[in-house]
Amino acid sequence: MFDSSLKNKFNFILVEPSHPGNIGAAARAIKNMGFTNLSLINPKDFPNEDAFYRAKGAKDILENAKIYEKLSNALKDATLIFGTSARTRTIPWPTKTSSELSIVLKKALESSNAKVCLVFGREISGLSNEELQMCDYHIKIPTDEDFSSINLSHAVQIISYVLKMEIDSIDLLPEMENESPTFQENEYLIDHFDQVMKKMDFYDQENPKQVKTRMRRLIKRLKPDKLETGILRGFLAKIEQVLNKKN
Repeated sequence: MFDSSLKNKFNFILVEPSHPGNIGAAARAIKNMGFTNLSLINPKDFPNEDAFYRAKGAKDILENAKIYEKLSNALKDATLIFGTSARTRTIPWPTKTSSELSIVLKKALESSNAKVCLVFGREISGLSNEELQMCDYHIKIPTDEDFSSINLSHAVQIISYVLKMEIDSIDLLPEMENESPTFQENEYLIDHFDQVMKKMDFYDQENPKQVKTRMRRLIKRLKPDKLETGILRGFLAKIEQVLNKKN
């Protein structure tokens, strides 16, 4: 059975959806699988009667949907973020197919502050590189190579189904005491690294060669825990003290 105690730890996020019918269909899709949390980033046309019509029995999901101006605001408290993408990027990010989520999910759900976000992009252009780089992993839904485009609400249905199957297969989780760093805390760490690297003239700011992006990918791949994040911040602060004394 689906563990309803875990359902509130998941948040489905639609970035700038242009068609209200897709919003309603997405709400219906997640409710079919027992999830309840839906967030919208700058929806083009919402609230809208078409969205509520397409939602059918999931109107409560739409009524409680949270709306944000920026994706980063919706991710602030997230401890694990998946971004859906059908396209290969210049700087490849850690990628999972929709059938490879079990180990990552189970580890994330062992944190007392676990909040897992699933981010879906625009109907026409998907997620931007910047938005995908906010995510810990990219998810690719295996499709035919000659036709990889999937309707937004269909993608939500597939991912929510896979998540339900994964959660159904998870045995009793250990008592959750440890906390994971949130998206916001990781952003502070990434910015702190960048700030120190600039003070050290570590890279040419006129030609950064995506140093900060690669540092972001490194931290997201290593996934330091909350204590380790604090140690790294303290280490960087000490370096700043030394640099300031020299100046």
